[in-house]
Amino acid sequence: MSDSPRLPARSVVVVLFVVAACAVLAAGGLTAVVLADDRPRQAAPVVAGRASPTARADTTRPVGPPLCLIGSWRTVEEQVMVKFYNGVDPLPMVTSGRAYEFRPDGTGTERMDNVVFHGTYQGNALRLVGNGIIEFTWTATDKAITYGTQTKAEFTWAYYDQRGLVETQTIPSEQVRHEVDDYACQGTQLVESNSRGYRSVWARTAGFGVYG
Repeated sequence: MSDSPRLPARSVVVVLFVVAACAVLAAGGLTAVVLADDRPRQAAPVVAGRASPTARADTTRPVGPPLCLIGSWRTVEEQVMVKFYNGVDPLPMVTSGRAYEFRPDGTGTERMDNVVFHGTYQGNALRLVGNGIIEFTWTATDKAITYGTQTKAEFTWAYYDQRGLVETQTIPSEQVRHEVDDYACQGTQLVESNSRGYRSVWARTAGFGVYG
């Protein structure tokens, strides 16, 4: 026989009631949890520091030279200002027959084969005769041509007045030219000019690719 004290019968009933109540509450709590899990869930928040989409590569192409300029040309009517005599201001002279090539890579060639420039000074006839080739670089907008570095020259000028041949001059190679002229190009004709008294009309030839 145990020495432990015995609880009265009423106490046992109370204890059972308390245990039963706790079980109901516990069951109710579980039910509440299940109901909460059945509710629609919200979308997960965006995690900070997420990698941004890869930037699209720049596909912009550089602007090329005006197509109308590219090709072969020959001057048909030209006026230039020429420094013929030392101590005398440049004189207007006229000519035709200079040949040009403008290539898409920004290089060009000027050719003369006994091209004669005519002028006068104090009533005397003057002649300037050009022979040879000049290689140069160039850039252009739709309205202006910029002649850059002269990369090669095999060229001579011969000066004549009423006395005959006065002087022969060789063009030095690889010199900076940097001349900017206005132009208007349409089809097979180009007109070039500047504020220094130069004006030239060109006609397209078939010597080098025809564009424009």
